[in-house]
Amino acid sequence: MSERVLELIVEGGLVDKREIAQQAGVQTETLDDIIDLLCNRGYMRMDEQSCSESPSCSGCSVADSCGSTDKLGKAIFVTDKGRQYIKSRRAKHSE
Repeated sequence: MSERVLELIVEGGLVDKREIAQQAGVQTETLDDIIDLLCNRGYMRMDEQSCSESPSCSGCSVADSCGSTDKLGKAIFVTDKGRQYIKSRRAKHSE
């Protein structure tokens, strides 16, 4: 399930927590746990400072790498490790 969430964020460009949860078929509380797991494994990271951009993310300079902006008001970013993981999964599935 964590791979699906990461995939939705990286490939699907989803940034809204409710939409990610719906697409992954989980409750938003479960999504919070999955995001925590992905952060602990180094696939995502949570910015220590609150995101000051609007919920729509329009005009945000880091919108392309941001996973969510509504978990406790923090910005969550996909790391290079997370992007590489999804890229390698995609390559395996295309073989």
